Amino acid sequence: MKNNFKTLILLFLSTVLVSCSDDETPPTFDENINVERFTGLELGNSDFVLPQSNIDVHTEFDYQGTSKVTKIYFNVQPHNVSTPQTGEVAWELKDHLVPVDNYEGQLNPHIHYHVYFDEENRYEPSIRPAEGVYKFKITVEHEDGSKSAITKELHIIKKFKNMEIGENNVVALGTDELHTEYQYISGNNTVTEIKYQLWFKEWREGQNVEVGKWDKIETILPANLYETVRNPEIHYHYDLIQGSPVGGYWLNIYVKESGESEAVKLSVPFKIQ
Repeated sequence: MKNNFKTLILLFLSTVLVSCSDDETPPTFDENINVERFTGLELGNSDFVLPQSNIDVHTEFDYQGTSKVTKIYFNVQPHNVSTPQTGEVAWELKDHLVPVDNYEGQLNPHIHYHVYFDEENRYEPSIRPAEGVYKFKITVEHEDGSKSAITKELHIIKKFKNMEIGENNVVALGTDELHTEYQYISGNNTVTEIKYQLWFKEWREGQNVEVGKWDKIETILPANLYETVRNPEIHYHYDLIQGSPVGGYWLNIYVKESGESEAVKLSVPFKIQ
């Protein structure tokens, strides 16, 4: 009887210890729940590569839920990052909320959102993320209390050096060209294409979009500037639209390399004033 009693006590204690241990173990950062609900995911691009000289992280995905979405938030942790240099940080993000007007009341929202590295100085950040690999987690919560999560590795790399856009990212009103100059670091690859994509708020009637909506035009740079060249030095004057008004603009630069499936994308803001 004594032996049976001791056995029961031991079983009870082991159950309590296991239960406490389970309760005290924090969830790992790498959560992946209902990952099939996330499609078309881009962090920087669809290969999850981002040039360090970006001022933000472009995020985009389609989400298919079973209950209306109530909350979407991001977490970022350094995973394998080089020692930060002057003006660099091992970037972290904790429970960064995507504004609810991007998804409120929707079952299957399309999310396109930019996370800035320096929220207080968005377009002239005082810090840059150190080069390396970061864990980027997206969490979606639903009206029924359930949630989904997906964690990816975001690679932040040095690809553009000595970048010049206009004069300190400013162009004088009435100028018909945008000065661009930089070195693209392709390493052992060669550059096969460079494309510029100009984003602006439309001010002309009868265009592709309504006045006040974001519009874009695309231009492939002449191949002789980079074709078959490793680490090419690019100096190109990009034609602006005649009559471009004062305001904020974006120049997206897409660079394709030999042996890579996805172009590296850099987004640079500039002003006409």
